[in-house]
Amino acid sequence: MPAKAPGEIYFKVWQPNQADWLVTQVDYSHRTGTDIELCEVVAVVDKDSRVIVLRKLPLKKTDIDVPNVTDWALIDIADTRGSGQLDVILEGDAYEDHWFEIVSVHNGSAKTIFSGLGYSL
Repeated sequence: MPAKAPGEIYFKVWQPNQADWLVTQVDYSHRTGTDIELCEVVAVVDKDSRVIVLRKLPLKKTDIDVPNVTDWALIDIADTRGSGQLDVILEGDAYEDHWFEIVSVHNGSAKTIFSGLGYSL
């Protein structure tokens, strides 16, 4: 996140009861005329405070109406495979393209196990 940012920084932290890790999403945005500055990170923090970055958007200035970035949103934490293991569900947004991704977190690493169900406007 930018130091001394003039825009807003939002934090979202989710910690499921059945896991020894939590997921955090940090978003920054600041409008400057017809442009917007964006920065974000979605990460898992385990019980030993190790951080696994799932998705990130380094600070970028882009058009507010037709952004040239992929934005991520934390949608859910769920047992998507019926295995008892929780996965992180994200939504990707790249202007008029939208899709869901499922990320499996296990033993200090993360792996995308599904990317799809996309739609475009």
